[in-house]
Amino acid sequence: MKKNLLNYKGLYGDNNSHELGNFVHHELLATRSKLYNWEINEHLHTDLFQIFIISAGEGLLIQDNNKIKLEAPCILIIPTNTFHGFEFQSDVIGEVLTISDHFIETIFANSPLILLELNKVKQYSFTKENNDILNDLLFLKNKIVNEIAENKQYKQLCLQSLFQLFFIELHNLNTFENENKGPNNRTLTYFHAFQKGIKKTLPKTKLVKEYADDLRITPVHLNRVCNALVQKSALQVIHDYSITEAKKYLVYTSHSISEIAYLLNFKDPAYFSRLFKKQTGFSPNQYRNTIIQKE
Repeated sequence: MKKNLLNYKGLYGDNNSHELGNFVHHELLATRSKLYNWEINEHLHTDLFQIFIISAGEGLLIQDNNKIKLEAPCILIIPTNTFHGFEFQSDVIGEVLTISDHFIETIFANSPLILLELNKVKQYSFTKENNDILNDLLFLKNKIVNEIAENKQYKQLCLQSLFQLFFIELHNLNTFENENKGPNNRTLTYFHAFQKGIKKTLPKTKLVKEYADDLRITPVHLNRVCNALVQKSALQVIHDYSITEAKKYLVYTSHSISEIAYLLNFKDPAYFSRLFKKQTGFSPNQYRNTIIQKE
């Protein structure tokens, strides 16, 4: 068992450090998958967001020890810092768009609800009923691919506009909630910034007060934000991220329970074990052994 998780700063298999900035990249699905015999080991990208567009064939998304079927035509979005892998059939046809987290933040700076929704893994399936939207998305994808390949004036501005339109079309599938309903933009902005702050410090986490100070609000205000959006306290949101991280280290590394607890900034491994059992129903050792036996 490996001691560390597979974490790529660049694309899969690229261990070099990169200045990502407004990084946008396109390649055929087969380009990289074929190199690895159509099996992509579970890994994560700290700063990269990916869109998989599968037009023919099928495969499996591997996430949280589950295998989720991907069947064409579909579009899959993988947020930053998401542990995932793939098993594709050799006849699959598709494309991959990879975007830096900074680029996503820039184009949706004034749309916090979309940023919140883009924080989740999501598969969009298409049928005859929504085929028109798929055609619109593919048209925009082709425009994006052409723009990436060219070196025209205002290239970045064009790409920003095209990606905005792309995600608005996804919005039209009614997968995103109506932005005129629910919490106001300020609440959404605070919550997104809170999530971003947690991700930035992972695998370690900070105190609720420290995250609140970063946002220049009080811990009470931060708790109200979290309760309004996810019906949880700020501490519970932090714990959710910690438990998700713990699962990765339990299954994919050889770290001891105490090592994982300290890695996640828990000073008391016993408290970490109690929290893990409360959240999952298993002790850390039981979880590790159960998953390994399944494999």
